[in-house]
Amino acid sequence: MKVFNININDEGQRLNKFLEKVSFKLPKSLMYKKIRKKEVKINSKPVAANYILKLGDVLTIYGLDEFFTQKDEEREIKIVKKEVKLDIIYEDENILVVNKKRGIKTQPDSEKKDSLIDFVLKYLVSEKKYDITKEKSFKPATCNRLDFNTKGLVLIGKNFKALRTLNSLMADGKIKKSYICEVEGIVKKKKEILYGFWSKDFKNNKVLITFNERKNSKKVITEYMLIKQFKDRSLLKVFLHTGKSHQIRAHMALIGHPIVGDFKYGSTKKEPQKLTCCGLKFNSKNTSLSYLDGKEITLKEKFININ
Repeated sequence: MKVFNININDEGQRLNKFLEKVSFKLPKSLMYKKIRKKEVKINSKPVAANYILKLGDVLTIYGLDEFFTQKDEEREIKIVKKEVKLDIIYEDENILVVNKKRGIKTQPDSEKKDSLIDFVLKYLVSEKKYDITKEKSFKPATCNRLDFNTKGLVLIGKNFKALRTLNSLMADGKIKKSYICEVEGIVKKKKEILYGFWSKDFKNNKVLITFNERKNSKKVITEYMLIKQFKDRSLLKVFLHTGKSHQIRAHMALIGHPIVGDFKYGSTKKEPQKLTCCGLKFNSKNTSLSYLDGKEITLKEKFININ
């Protein structure tokens, strides 16, 4: 018999989703069979797979002990050996916003190199803001992802309720992201809204944006405003009306102004990539994060240091 006491970061999840998180080894077919046979109970009563967990619930699972090991009980967090001081721009009890450096991945990948989220988790654990010994199904996570060579603001949900709300706001376009970039050439207009059709080549991790719609393509909208012009380049502030991967990079390349240092999308300048996420503005009215409604979190440097 295995017993779980549902805490604040577990509540609000469906029973089946919770079970998938707390035991990666448990086959789904067996899990649903046990639920149907009433061998999975909440507060001593059998429930359906779609039961929504509540704070204080006691979940009891019969006959599946071998699928719940010590490793499952204490959710592992990678121990980052390298000491990196996070550049924290904003933090409260629900969210954390950090300034990601160029040359670091937002999320871990198959190469197993240290990522931003690894450093964030180490910070939260060391500051006793996240207790891995008490959490069964939740781990703080990022709500937006910046490319390896893109700098700037990354938003993290520190608890399950906040993370779910942030992801919903992101999906609905209610967290507006703004960027600063330096592009090759002199843009013709001081302000312009660009329309295009986006598709991704997953094999080569590259996207294509065209003026005309193609099969399986998705409409994207990118707005830019000229900040300053130089001899052979332009400094722009960019606003995303849609949020697709590599959208700014591919859209600027489409109009003949690739981002400086962005070799994947045609830059000829042998410099670091000049793209920074510099602002996050919240439209969070009538949500659990309503106190953030109208708030804009920005990098404070004048026009942002993109070098």
